[in-house]
Formats: sequence, structure tokens, C-alpha cells
Amino acid sequence: MESVNQTAIDSASTVFEKVGEDYIGSKSRFGDILIGAPYSEAFVKAYANERKDVLVIPQTIEYTAFLHNEEMKKVATQGQAPIVSAQARRDEIVEQAKADVEKRITNNALDRVVYFVLNRIKRTVVALIKGEYSGKVYAKGIAKAAPNDCFNVHIGKAIALRRALCLAVPDEYLNAPQPTEVRVGDVIEVTLDSGEIEKKPVISLKAGSLNVHLPGRIIQYPSHYVKIINDSGEEVGGE
Repeated sequence: MESVNQTAIDSASTVFEKVGEDYIGSKSRFGDILIGAPYSEAFVKAYANERKDVLVIPQTIEYTAFLHNEEMKKVATQGQAPIVSAQARRDEIVEQAKADVEKRITNNALDRVVYFVLNRIKRTVVALIKGEYSGKVYAKGIAKAAPNDCFNVHIGKAIALRRALCLAVPDEYLNAPQPTEVRVGDVIEVTLDSGEIEKKPVISLKAGSLNVHLPGRIIQYPSHYVKIINDSGEEVGGE
């Protein structure tokens, strides 16, 4: 089990080691935990509820975990399932959605055309199936991101198109893990120390750090609270 434990550590975003009554930070992918610093159990539980894939290692090296990812839960309880991080799983679902949409469009009737109407403010995607020459709308499907979910246009397109075609929507589209890594092209919501909230696209990431460069401002991530609200990786049109 030792090699599986190391795999769990490598895959976890944050790791705490329980020493006495304290939880010592031993790994932080986000950079918001001080390595070697002690934290209380209450802090660790609250932190784990906010973040994904948090492991706690007692001195016995028997795992206990506050985990959101089902595959990591299996490993933590002596299971042999492969570990897939929340971010990696979301990436897989996005690629699945892209392929799904391409397949549905390719297999569509010759006299039908699929149009997508995107609204980044309302966080919606509408799929319209129209006659190629008549312009008549034969079917319509709508996808809307939940208030606390990160919007992704590719997942939205797959959901909306399947609804327009009266096809079942896979559970993974509706319950995809939230992103855990800030990337260039993401749109993030930043709560500043003043309480002001800014929503900006990430135009670059400084090499070797977690600083997020925004148009006209450099945010010291994650010292400011940052939430990824759109990880489509492309400009989303509409108002």
C-alpha cells in the first residue's frame, strides 16, 4: 500500500500531517498553506470543504481524508482505484463534451443546421436546430450554469444540444467537478481586501509563481480570494 499512499500524496492538492492535536501543512499546490505550520482540526475541515482533494495523514500513515473526489476516497480507504484529480476529471469531461457536440453536429440531418447562442452574463447556452434554407426552428435546448458552478461553454453546448435532440444528459455534464487550477484564458472573480469584486480574464501567469496577471492589474493569487467563474478557454460572445 506504500506506493498507493505516495500516489495519493502526489495527486492531492493539499496535504496535512496530524501531529498531536495539530495538523502540519506538508504540501500546498495552491500556495495558501504554510509548509510546516500547525493548523487546527476546525481549520482543516473548513479548508477541505472549500478546496478539492485534501489529504490528512496521521503519524501511522493510515489515511483519513476530507475528500470531494470519489476516486481519491477509494484510495484513502485501501481501495485500488486509480487516482484522478478533480481538475483532471473536469478536463476529461470538457474533452468528452467537445467530442459529443462534434458527433451530434456531424450526424445531424442534411437539411438541419445547429446554432448556438451564448450569453456569458446569464451563463447560458441555447442550442437551436434550424432548417438550413427555411430558417425554421425545429428544436431548442437550453443549458444554464448553477450560481455556484464554473461556466464552461463546451459542457453547456453538449447539454443544450442533447436537450434539443431529446437525448439523455450524462450525469458527468451536470455534476462536473469545479476547476482547481487557474489557467490563462479563465475568467476569475477576485474579492479584494476592500471588499470590491472584480471579474477579469487571466491573460498570463507569471512563471514560477501563482501571480495572476489581469488587464491593468496584477493580483497576488491566492492572497486575494479568487474564484474561477469561466474556464471555457475562449472568448464567449453574447451579452
